[in-house]
Amino acid sequence: MSLSSAILIADNSEMLRSMIKRALHSAGFTSTLEAEDGKQVLDLLMEQKVDLIISGINMPKVNGIELLRALKNHYSLKVIPFIALLSDTQGQTYDSLMAAKPDGFIKKPFTNEELTNKVNSILGFL
Repeated sequence: MSLSSAILIADNSEMLRSMIKRALHSAGFTSTLEAEDGKQVLDLLMEQKVDLIISGINMPKVNGIELLRALKNHYSLKVIPFIALLSDTQGQTYDSLMAAKPDGFIKKPFTNEELTNKVNSILGFL
């Protein structure tokens, strides 16, 4: 992997996607794609290869947990690392997410450094 890794940012908040994109670009990751829900992610993945997905959980149409489960059940998409963005690390949503086995998660709010450290760690740069 290189810093040219394609990273897909999925969240229904345009502001959050923009913040993540800026943080990644500042860290040297310049190839980013965006989606506002899990359905858009699945559609994009049929046309575009990505090296990492950073996804919110509470999205319309297909939420982050449903998206992760769909990816894990797809023969060629299950190898894409998945980082979940969580507001809370307790309760049923957290338990459901952990059962779906993301490659990592980041609790909101987070700093740019926390984000880039997690991305670097999962992509093998640390």
